[in-house]
This record gives sequence, structure tokens and C-alpha cells, in this order.
Amino acid sequence: MPHSHRVWKEGTRKSPFFVLKFMQEVKEKIGEWLKPALQDETVFLVEVKVLLNGKKIEVYLDSDAGIGIDQCAVISRQLEKNLDESGLVPENYVIEVSSPGITNPLKVPRQYKKRIGSKLEVWTADGNLVEGELKAATNEGIELEKTIKPIKKKKNEAQPEVKPEKINIEYKNIKKALLQLNW
Repeated sequence: MPHSHRVWKEGTRKSPFFVLKFMQEVKEKIGEWLKPALQDETVFLVEVKVLLNGKKIEVYLDSDAGIGIDQCAVISRQLEKNLDESGLVPENYVIEVSSPGITNPLKVPRQYKKRIGSKLEVWTADGNLVEGELKAATNEGIELEKTIKPIKKKKNEAQPEVKPEKINIEYKNIKKALLQLNW
């Protein structure tokens, strides 16, 4: 199968369109190269970031049971071999393969599914922030249970009833979703 070998010359100026196309090409190739490693479906790809014109590549993987450093190291070595042979990136690139960590946004449906029962902060495409417990996750979206706590008006007034409200949000309407961490 022929490869599209790119001659990368350091210091040459590249148009923004070229850079975007290049970054997309690198992401697609990495996705392709990862397919054999992800075949058993225990590990899944969350995100590939190509930074600094290809000098830094971050690959985030996850697993329903959590991903270990040894798995990341094996996949990193395989990707390094593929990248070195492809000529796609500059010679002095850095690649990091890791789990996304608990502070990074959730990106793919499978991440949401493994976190059912967790508290989330979700910023929607229309600019709203919704906080609640993740009750369900499908391939189309999520269901959060948001708790609305009415404010007590007077000191002697009875405690108002706390009302849970279920909200469905499609993934296409999620700008960012983070786990709420309770320290």
C-alpha cells in the first residue's frame, strides 16, 4: 500500500490551510494505526491532538476498566515506529500516549457510559451550565438529574422541597463536560 510521504523541511512557512489539513491527516493515520491495537475493544480512542505543527502529538486512550501505563507504553512504541516510517511529522517530534485523566473533558459516548452515577458539569452549545448526576448515556446523548434547591426566604420558614429534574442533552449540543470532583 503506497504511503503519502511528506518531505518536512524545518523553518518553511506553511499556510493555515496546509497546517489544518496536515493535522487532520496525522490524526486519521494515527486512528488507522491504532485499529489493530484496539481490536479487542477493551481499550478505545478518546482523542488525538496534533500540536506545534506536528512536533507534539498527544493520544488519549481509555478503557472501561481503566488503562495502565504498560498498555500506553506498548501503543506509544508502535505509534512511534509508524510515525518514524511514514515521514509524516518532523524528526524531532514528541508523542505522549496516556489516559485522559479525571480533569479532562469527556469526549466520546463510551466515557460517559462508564461514568453513570457521577456528578457532571456540562456546558451546552447555547451557553448554559448544567450540573447534575449522570443517569444514562446512549450513543446519541446523556440524561442528567439536576437537583433544584429552592432558597429559604425567612428564618422560621419550613425547608422547601428539593426537586430533581431530568434533562436530556444530545452530544452534538455538549460544548464541554467535566466530572465534578469531590475532594
